[in-house]
Amino acid sequence: MKLNRTLRVFLILLVSALLLASCSMRPADSEETKRPADTADTDKPGDTVKPSVDPETQPVHVDDPGTPANPSGDPVTEPETTPAPVEVIEPSPYAPPPDATADFSTDGIFIYGDAVYAQVYYSEANSNYYAQTALYYQMAFGCPVSIVIAPMSSMTIDNPTVKSKIPDQKQILDDMKALVDPSVRFVNTYDPILAHRVEYLYFRSDHHWTQRGAYYAYAAFAEAAGFTPTPLSSFEKTIRNPQYYGSWYSFTLDERVKNFVDEIEVYYPTKAHTMTVETPQGVTMTYSTSIIAENSTYVTFIAGDNPYTVIEVPDNPQDKICLVMKDSYGNALVPFLCEHYGKIIVADPRYETGNLLERLKDVKLTDIIFVNSIENANAKIWSQLYMGCLGVTLP
Repeated sequence: MKLNRTLRVFLILLVSALLLASCSMRPADSEETKRPADTADTDKPGDTVKPSVDPETQPVHVDDPGTPANPSGDPVTEPETTPAPVEVIEPSPYAPPPDATADFSTDGIFIYGDAVYAQVYYSEANSNYYAQTALYYQMAFGCPVSIVIAPMSSMTIDNPTVKSKIPDQKQILDDMKALVDPSVRFVNTYDPILAHRVEYLYFRSDHHWTQRGAYYAYAAFAEAAGFTPTPLSSFEKTIRNPQYYGSWYSFTLDERVKNFVDEIEVYYPTKAHTMTVETPQGVTMTYSTSIIAENSTYVTFIAGDNPYTVIEVPDNPQDKICLVMKDSYGNALVPFLCEHYGKIIVADPRYETGNLLERLKDVKLTDIIFVNSIENANAKIWSQLYMGCLGVTLP
């Protein structure tokens, strides 16, 4: 039911006051087992940030800088036939051997088998900021909000000895969900990803998930939002880069990581679409697809991290419009949304300097989707960035 303008303004101010009050009054976590995540996943092209060893700070991650994409993108090729919906199980060639041991460093990163992993720590105070931020967006825009959290790759480890030494991401997600208002949709991404953990869901040399990993989170969101997810087997698949080396070496400076080789596996949306990107440099770029042809790193997905992106899908209902607020984990997931929405607006709060309420005042959003790594959802800076996009300053 639509709220009248006066009531909406009142509710926005009320939620803002409650958000500021609850977050400023809540003491920081005191348990030694909880490590606040107050550092953003910077992911800025060209950044090289080594993780801090301070136990009160999350490691800072950066994207592979890659190279700026070209304005021309790949043409979307429709599959000749649409396969029947089937579960796709392709075991990862990178599964660690059963007798592999984990080599832990003091910053929470560890090498296990032939891959690098990160531990994840929970902060109740920071998670509460995140939960209240999502509720504020829902009240401000007057449309449903969904939270889609990407677990880190260490959740796929099946070795009991290693699992006993790292935080339980399932428990962290359950604790986060308990803080979220029932009116906000908290999507269960953990169980479907865990069910497919033998597949190639995360890079070995990079902190991101693969697009296959992002697919299972997309499918969970689609089901929760009332859509029928497109089967993975219906997408045209290409190996964009068979020898990808990601961000982990710059964090670890461990020579072993130079031998951890990945693939950039892409899945083209089944529906033709165009994408317009506003870059951090203020340049507007137009592409014929959200999978960028000229870049073979993680930047191939929606041209990487940019302030503001608009994807138009003519064959979908034009009254279905979503806003995606995201960190770099959202990049690999966004192309799948082309299956359902007529327009997809993507904002990255690290680069967006305008007021989204003003910018979108004439847009009737039907959904807002927050896509963050579990690490960043536990980082206060991300709530500050998101609220800054609405002109609100958090303490």
